Amino acid sequence: MHDVFSFLITLAGILFFAKIFGELALKLGQSPIIGELLAGILIGPGFLGIVHETPVLLTMSELGAIILLFEVGLSTNIKKFLKAGGWAAAVAFIGVVAPYFLGYFVFLYFGLTNTQAIFAGAVLTATSVGITARVFMDLQYLETEEAKIVLGAAIIDDVIGLAILAVVLKLVTGEVVTFETIASISGNAVLFLVLSVAAGMLIAPTLFKFISKMGQPHMHITLVMGAAFCFIISALSIKVGLASIVGAFVAGLVLSTTKQDEEIKKDVKPIYAFFVPVFFVMMGINVDLSTFNPFVASNRGVLILTGVLFVIAFIGKALSGFIVFKKNINKLLIGISMVPRGEVGLIFAGIGLQNNVFGAKDYSALVAVIMLTTFITPIILKYLISKKK
Repeated sequence: MHDVFSFLITLAGILFFAKIFGELALKLGQSPIIGELLAGILIGPGFLGIVHETPVLLTMSELGAIILLFEVGLSTNIKKFLKAGGWAAAVAFIGVVAPYFLGYFVFLYFGLTNTQAIFAGAVLTATSVGITARVFMDLQYLETEEAKIVLGAAIIDDVIGLAILAVVLKLVTGEVVTFETIASISGNAVLFLVLSVAAGMLIAPTLFKFISKMGQPHMHITLVMGAAFCFIISALSIKVGLASIVGAFVAGLVLSTTKQDEEIKKDVKPIYAFFVPVFFVMMGINVDLSTFNPFVASNRGVLILTGVLFVIAFIGKALSGFIVFKKNINKLLIGISMVPRGEVGLIFAGIGLQNNVFGAKDYSALVAVIMLTTFITPIILKYLISKKK
């Protein structure tokens, strides 16, 4: 009974602080993600010590990550995804390669292991399409050519990043990674994505048309079956050696083609509002604020690492916009739009921490960089768009 009591009180605290800080972030014109991360830092062991990791909370956090990527897939227009132009692909390629190698060599320079450097590079490849899309939407800039290139590139970026994640997960579990291994895993990732999307697009519309006629509206059968579909595809992705979030993204992408997609998205929102903040708060509680105390001599290396990582994380993505050789296109705007790491970067960093790739200091530096890129990008974008208008 005591364990149940402690769990319920802890969960109530997580949800309360996540909501309050998320709302404060919105009031300040920032993403709720920032507020939820800060809430985690505040109530975590490094500050107030109200919340500590437990197996149940970690499971809920992982479920939050699955639901998050499911919602991202649901919100993705698959036609635009499949028809993303050559410029979008070029931006995505540079936006992955540049920060990956910059992050890799910086980590090596600071004396970290090859495995840590590889994983850090993978963390920096991520782009948060949700944050950029929200800024474009708020400023009525979503229908411009720059926005279409950015959104297409961000989607391709996510797919490449998820394939990279599959490779580095093999590495951290102790398997020998060769060129053949990388080619095999990348091939499996692409094959899984292609086959899952193709098969899903053939089966899902008919299946969910039948499901929608079953039961009563209050039973939310479409939501229940949609969630079951998501969990099955996520489980299958684990079976083929990929992360569960890959399957969740694919499941959402497939269900976005059904006529029930809006109904599913509407019904998912309450579940999203419950589980996803738990994920971000749990990411925040692992940040050790004491590592950023400049008066402690041993922390100065972490502060320098954080500063250097932020610079290369920013520059690595900003460079991607300059691959677009078209007239009347704001290259800097495209590049800056790719900078925020947001939720995808946090998922990558969290997986690294859970697999003991990163220590508390390295993880804290990466989360600080993710937060900084997420925080600063909307401010710069608002300035660049208003200036262009």
